[in-house]
Amino acid sequence: MAENVPESIATGSSESTGQLTEVLAREMDREMRRWRVATLNYGVTYYLSRILLIAATAVVAADQNLNGGHGSWLTKWVPALALVVAILTAIDTWLKPQQKWRGFMESRDALADLRMQAEDGMATDQVRTRFLKLRQQHRERNIF
Repeated sequence: MAENVPESIATGSSESTGQLTEVLAREMDREMRRWRVATLNYGVTYYLSRILLIAATAVVAADQNLNGGHGSWLTKWVPALALVVAILTAIDTWLKPQQKWRGFMESRDALADLRMQAEDGMATDQVRTRFLKLRQQHRERNIF
């Protein structure tokens, strides 16, 4: 994705005033939106998968105890629920939504802090350097 970085951000400029260039500010805002959406997506994925895993596992584990009670209609779903548990466990292990969620939150918060520092007068070259470093760290930690 580094190829999508506008040239003025990638190459830097001699400008070192506290005023962010429009291109840099726009790029930081774009990353903030992306990380905010990804944080929400991974958070929802994590909690929904956990709730479904807990509920489906409970039904599968209680299979024999459900016969003859109010939940006897669930026993015919046990094979399908066992498959759902196996699939959700595999997806959870592969995607690691909790770790991704935490990583995206940390990156989002670090970028928000950098944006505040930039607005408080940090030099543009310093903002650009920290932004590129933050983006690289984010990709190394949170992207497959």
